[in-house]
Parts: sequence; structure tokens; C-alpha cells
Amino acid sequence: MISKNHALMIEAIFKLRAWCRQHLPIENSLIAYDLILLLSIHQYSNGHITVKQLFASIPHSYTAVRIHYQRFLDEGWIEHYSAASDKRIKYVRPTQKFIEIINLYTEAANDIFTIEGLDSNQ
Repeated sequence: MISKNHALMIEAIFKLRAWCRQHLPIENSLIAYDLILLLSIHQYSNGHITVKQLFASIPHSYTAVRIHYQRFLDEGWIEHYSAASDKRIKYVRPTQKFIEIINLYTEAANDIFTIEGLDSNQ
């Protein structure tokens, strides 16, 4: 049986996707979206991630990930920094530009999914 919440949830998902298309640098790509989510997780958990770890964590081809990764670098969404103990290790982190848009994204997601009348138990 389909719950009365299904229509509300699907509508909310479409609203969030529309917000993403308008504000996030994803260019309708799940690869770019996966990069954004992974970098966000590491940012908010105060974890460091190397470029190598980042590429290994995304379940897409190296070449496909590289295209979006390079675009993020070129457009100022992410930046590199070296490890203090070993300058050969290159880490990647979101820039302030990235952090600001992700903060807006989480606010939008919260607003969209906080639907009056939506019962999470159904």
C-alpha cells in the first residue's frame, strides 16, 4: 500500500534536486554530487582526506572523477594543502565558498523535508 506521505516525500525530493541544480556545481552529475557529499562529510567531521583517498572513495572511474575534481579546483570550490609532517602528502579541503553553499544546502534540505503534515512513521 502506498502511504499518503509518498507524494509529499517525492515532491520534497524534487524540490531538493531543483535546489541542487540551481546552486551546487554538480552540472547534473552524480559524480560531482558524490564529490561534494564526501568532501562535506570530511569537512564537518574535521577529518583530513588526501587526494588519493578522495579518488579511491568515489565509486566512479578515475578519469570521470578527475574532470569534476579539476573543475572544482579551477572554480575555487576546493584547495590543496600539504601535510605538516610530510610535504609529499597532498590533502584536499573545501574553500570558504564551498562551505557557505553547503551550509545553505543543509538549511534548504531541512526546510524542504520539514513538511507540515508529514508523518515519518508512515
